[in-house]
Amino acid sequence: MNKKYLNIPMEKKLYNRRNCMNIAREIEETAKIEGMTLGQLSCEIFAHAFVFYNFRFIPKVLKNLPLFKSVYRSVEDGVDLEDNGDKLVRRIAYRIIWFLPAIPA
Repeated sequence: MNKKYLNIPMEKKLYNRRNCMNIAREIEETAKIEGMTLGQLSCEIFAHAFVFYNFRFIPKVLKNLPLFKSVYRSVEDGVDLEDNGDKLVRRIAYRIIWFLPAIPA
């Protein structure tokens, strides 16, 4: 069986936890992605938007470092989801970001 992938284009509505939960519920109900819980989907969607909309607060000198460039590139084109989700370390990071305060975009 082939692994399923899904890209959700980046838009402001993803920077809202309730919207992320609704999108995750739709993904789960339609089986567009398998092997992820509702919580995992919600957290990953929100974390991508959180990084995208808060990148402006990173000092310019840091934005040019390869690590920061790589992180930004991974979120600027939206949320890439795949069956069974990301590695554990990323899922932990997404969960931590879920609980951070969201500064208005």
